[in-house]
Amino acid sequence: MHVGLRVDGGPNIGYGHLMRTGALATELLDRDATLTVATTTPTPAREVFPSTVDVIELPSRADPDPFIEWLDTANPDVVVTDAYPVDTDYQQAVRDRVPLVVLQDDARHAVCADVFTNGNLYGPELDYEFVGQPPKQCLGADYVLLRPEIQARAAGEPPWRGSPERAIIMMGGSDLAELTPTVVRAFDGFDLTVDAIVGPGCSQTQEQAVRTAASESSTTVEVSRDPDDLVDRMAAADFAVSTASSTTYELLALGTPLVSIPIIDNQEPIAAALRQRDAATVLKRGDGMESFRTAIQEYIDDADLRRRRGRDGQALVDGGGTERIAATISRISN
Repeated sequence: MHVGLRVDGGPNIGYGHLMRTGALATELLDRDATLTVATTTPTPAREVFPSTVDVIELPSRADPDPFIEWLDTANPDVVVTDAYPVDTDYQQAVRDRVPLVVLQDDARHAVCADVFTNGNLYGPELDYEFVGQPPKQCLGADYVLLRPEIQARAAGEPPWRGSPERAIIMMGGSDLAELTPTVVRAFDGFDLTVDAIVGPGCSQTQEQAVRTAASESSTTVEVSRDPDDLVDRMAAADFAVSTASSTTYELLALGTPLVSIPIIDNQEPIAAALRQRDAATVLKRGDGMESFRTAIQEYIDDADLRRRRGRDGQALVDGGGTERIAATISRISN
């Protein structure tokens, strides 16, 4: 089975789409698939995807013609798209040639696909428009794509301590809002060890700002750039501070309570879904250090809240979404 993946991501537009399709790629490789990633961001793609995945560069995010030319030459068995510029016309041009799976986080345009998936908590709540034969719909957190390290831990009992000892800060692969130094300062004075994660797309200037904030804190803050043991750190944390991004679902699956903040428009629906379910402490975009301090203090003081949020998170995200989508792709490719 040859699968073509159409996806973009990187420092300027965020890593979320690359990370989740990277998780799907790993699962498909385990099923003996051959994979090709077509992208306008080849360098970040090569950093995220396994080395056995071919990466080809496209000249345009929105123009379907170069991708269609590749399709006509490569003849993959199925295509998966996960990119906002892949609109209805783009999808239809692909679907005319090959079975198509569309990953999409909203209802911004009509969908033309054989399988449509929105693995967000709010996925089943949106009104979608479909073109042509309606697709199989895979909606909600049962279909959220998680990397293997998260899947392996999702069924386990999360660590729980009456008095928290560790926290983790994760503000995205490129920290688009440059919030990590602010959050580091919000932890000042608390008796915790804090992991401050610098994402792979952060500049050296951003990293230095985090390290400066950490050096000025009376709290133990360990700054790490894209560490290999990131999932271990996430699982070991008594709570996390994170953007309302794909990282949200990883933390929920691990049972790690979280403080969540949206930093761009497409994260607002995730924040709203978390707030509606009382699944996290959700801040508003633009909130500053005092709001973070209040949220941190609440988790330190309220052990029952942390325990409930951890259990509720694992009930919302069972970690099996990647396998479910991979199995669906295998079926439609035959």
